[in-house]
Amino acid sequence: MKSISRCLLALFLLSNLLLSSDFTNRLKNYPVYWIGKQRYVSLQTIIKILGVGSWGRIEDRIFIEYQGKILKGSIGTADFYVDDRRVSLDHPIREIEKEVFIPVEPFDQIISTITVSIQQKEPAKPSENPVIAEKEKPTIASKSNPVRDFIILIDPGHGGHDNGAVGNYGLKEKDVNLDISLRLRSYLTGYFKKGSKIIVKMTREDDRFLSLDERVEIAKKEKADIFFCVHTNSSRLNRWNADGFETYYPSRKSEISFASTAQPDESAESETNTEVVFQIVSELNTTSVIEESRILAEIVQEKLAERLICPDRGAKPASFYVLRYTPMVSVLVEVGFICNPNIEANLRDPEVRQAISETLGKAIIQYLKAKQIIE
Repeated sequence: MKSISRCLLALFLLSNLLLSSDFTNRLKNYPVYWIGKQRYVSLQTIIKILGVGSWGRIEDRIFIEYQGKILKGSIGTADFYVDDRRVSLDHPIREIEKEVFIPVEPFDQIISTITVSIQQKEPAKPSENPVIAEKEKPTIASKSNPVRDFIILIDPGHGGHDNGAVGNYGLKEKDVNLDISLRLRSYLTGYFKKGSKIIVKMTREDDRFLSLDERVEIAKKEKADIFFCVHTNSSRLNRWNADGFETYYPSRKSEISFASTAQPDESAESETNTEVVFQIVSELNTTSVIEESRILAEIVQEKLAERLICPDRGAKPASFYVLRYTPMVSVLVEVGFICNPNIEANLRDPEVRQAISETLGKAIIQYLKAKQIIE
């Protein structure tokens, strides 16, 4: 028995001797596990050692924010991402008894690379001359105190001559969307108060029509950080028993522009001038934006599930125009089926609309806190 204990102790000491970098040196007081021939460390240990303040898990995907970088991976694969740059862990991320484990050495190399990169970018120490030192002092922008305003743009669906879906008893989707959106704006502005760096705006504040292109252009012009679309659902066949709530996030992001090939009209007698316009669509490298949209959509679903007594239809990817062509984090929430008479009756109730708007507001606030944009 003593010989076995000595072997285990020797193995433990040898394992610690192999840990040489800054990250792995801090593992000395934490357990390191052998899975096959590879050493693994638990995700919870990594979070403690690195002092990670923002992390999350959605199904089999994990996200860690470290030194301004978003680290992403999936259980069962060795693929790993630092922001949008793909690297390999050589060995798959594993889950054992509901705990996530990551291979030590490859992860250590990733952390070391990030640390070296940050050190190389650190500014030189300021001069001891107080006047020069003040001029050389860098401006520090933290996520909890951003230099510029953080814009949340709420987009009530439909409007004007576009009623959207209409319930069996005449309730119009455009009116429900607008009322919930106005209440959502009021809730958020009340939470953030005056002087906050979080600014809440809307694409429309009254019953007016906006095309999809106009909504996208407003989002770009406002330089929104979050584009939050509010809609009310309906089924294709207007089924009376359709029920539940769902939130969509972009399946991809693209940029759209238009190029004209019109030629100047050289004929003074001509009254018409034919213009040919080409639509140019280019795919954007926005993997992180899509993942962030997914996270926000999941939080929205989680919060609505806590408040609404109806089926949770989940967060889903979609290629809706306003989700695809807005370059920022974007989601579209369907708060209920207006074709269902019971849901239509509930959506007529101001208290129900208020409850929905507050729940959406709490979801946005939870997301901002998770991303350390607010405290």
